Amino acid sequence: MYVAGSEQINCNGAVIELPSLEVVKAAPKMPSDANIDWLLHIYFTRREFERCRRLIERELNRHLNAEYLYFVKGLIEREAGNNIEALRNLQKAVELNSRNIESYKEIGRTLYSMGRFGQALSVFREAEAHSPRKDHEIYHYLGELLYRAAANQPQLELARQQQAEAKSYFEQAVQTGKKQESYIRLAELYRKDKEYQQAIDVLEACLHLTPESAEVLTEISVLYLKINETQKAYDRLAEVVNIERKCAPKGLLALGAILQSRNDVDGALGKYSQIADAEPEIAELWNNIGLCFFKKQKFIVAVSSLRKAVWLSPLNYNALYNLSLIYIASEQYASAFHTLAAAINLRKDNAECYMLLGLCLRRLDDKENAFVAFERACFLAQSQQSGVRHPLVFLNFALFCFETGRLALATEHYNRFTSQAQDLLLPTEYKFQATKLKSLLRISSHSILSDAQEPETNEVSGQNMQPQEELPLEVNAVVNQN
Repeated sequence: MYVAGSEQINCNGAVIELPSLEVVKAAPKMPSDANIDWLLHIYFTRREFERCRRLIERELNRHLNAEYLYFVKGLIEREAGNNIEALRNLQKAVELNSRNIESYKEIGRTLYSMGRFGQALSVFREAEAHSPRKDHEIYHYLGELLYRAAANQPQLELARQQQAEAKSYFEQAVQTGKKQESYIRLAELYRKDKEYQQAIDVLEACLHLTPESAEVLTEISVLYLKINETQKAYDRLAEVVNIERKCAPKGLLALGAILQSRNDVDGALGKYSQIADAEPEIAELWNNIGLCFFKKQKFIVAVSSLRKAVWLSPLNYNALYNLSLIYIASEQYASAFHTLAAAINLRKDNAECYMLLGLCLRRLDDKENAFVAFERACFLAQSQQSGVRHPLVFLNFALFCFETGRLALATEHYNRFTSQAQDLLLPTEYKFQATKLKSLLRISSHSILSDAQEPETNEVSGQNMQPQEELPLEVNAVVNQN
């Protein structure tokens, strides 16, 4: 019984005393076997964890559905950071009902948050085996764990298998659910395999879920740049600018790269300066700034920018490679040698690095080691199975062999140059140097150079004939700027 006391109110200047009221309200009584899962769920979604705990402790011994109590208690312990206690409670929930897939999933998530990725993978595989339906969350976590395992796998063949399996699970995840992270991760795997168009298709589908996602739009624009669709990349980046007044650094970097590819160096530098004001600690930013100044023939500023890129990211291959190119262009061959050595340590199978190393050693009058470097470059260029051709490697080696009196080798590598360059549109300077070499070697064979003007034999000597170090600089700078 609750009895409300009398109250006085002031009405038009007169004090009126209200009569007392008796309010009868019976206390609610719940049967001992009532299901209070709904009430527990309400408290949990409101994040009233303390009330959840008290309710669980009170009902745990007499509740008919103890499985759900242990399940919620495990989630609360995980929110509080008590992962071991969370696992114990979730395991009790599984023991009470081994067919509840949600309990397996929460155990797997808890193990994932603890960094126990191998155990989490086993739990999610078990959840997949017990699940009566296709579950996109299980597929996503299986893909994520397999992708992580592949990244840390020392055996190359096993890593490829795990990565392929991860891609398969992410494909199932995007087919059965609408989880943005699955789309992004699948696109990342396609991009890693250089399947850029498939990655674009996945992210375009992701835009149906989040049409105003600046992150997804920016990634699509970067992928369009990879396949040289600069206009489509520019259009996507324009959407990002419309969505966000302050464009993200990645978007501005891509915009700058587009302008740079169109030879609008000043426009690109304007975009890069906006990034430098907000987030200057980006290695790719200073790599691109260095290449812009290189195009403007400002070698000192270009070297300074690329050195900063290397300082920010010492294992950045593109920055090391481009820095070596600028060192060669500015005739700093000793510095170029050390930078190329660092780049080769990162990519020991790059033919062009060894070719540039040979050019540096030749300039440093170490012809013996220069020959070894050129020979290694040609071996790598011949052994690559990716379909990429390196005609300049063979041309430079042929020129070096002619200069050092190895006429048979010069002829052999000149022929390899012409066979690799048949279907390629080469710069005029490449053809000019190859034509001079052809004349000196007295090669009379049909090639792409047949329409070029043949110089007089007595006008060119081996001493004044030089490999074209300058030519690959511009080409490779464009390739490596992103």
